[in-house]
Amino acid sequence: MHTHQLLAHPLFDERPLREIFEPFGFEVSIKLTEPPIDPACDDPADLDAYANDPQAYINGLAFEHPAGFTEVDRSENDEGDIYSVAVRAKTVFAQLLLCADSAFAGTNHNSSASYLAVYRERMRQLTVEGFSRERDDGYQQAELSRAAQSYCLIASLQLRFGELPDPSRYCDDNWPWARKWFKSSGPRRNLVKAGALILAEIERLDRAAERQGGE
Repeated sequence: MHTHQLLAHPLFDERPLREIFEPFGFEVSIKLTEPPIDPACDDPADLDAYANDPQAYINGLAFEHPAGFTEVDRSENDEGDIYSVAVRAKTVFAQLLLCADSAFAGTNHNSSASYLAVYRERMRQLTVEGFSRERDDGYQQAELSRAAQSYCLIASLQLRFGELPDPSRYCDDNWPWARKWFKSSGPRRNLVKAGALILAEIERLDRAAERQGGE
């Protein structure tokens, strides 16, 4: 199998996989099995296959990881065991790291494009639009979630009825800022904007809770 490019980092030679992956927002599943090296116990066909090409034998094994996990490496560890490690991203950042290797962001990972789109829009809001985290902290009247709701509303109307001649008029009562700042696009793009605004609101709540010493 293709090993995720993250594992080429020297850290993975120095510390256990779980200790590195988990702080980045991954759940980790590790499965171990012994290689076939005992003629008295192991299948002769497995003995021959492993002796002739250990990595090919390892690649042909079936490991059962929980649903939603993506295998990122399988090989042999220093103790001589065959292992398989799989991860599940719990955060947008972890999903971005997983998809940074193009082999893990293809057609078999249909969620990757949506995760990346929301993450990139959030980064665009911070770097291009100037919506800094400090500025977001000042929005304490649900402005961010109301803006997200407005984009969701327009997207739902577009999906139901098609193109709208003047989308902003449908959310005048809920949009928290000047009308000129409401920039409607197609339904998918509007949902991406909504997702990034929801992420911004969650981040704001988390920062506020951290300052107060709570959850």
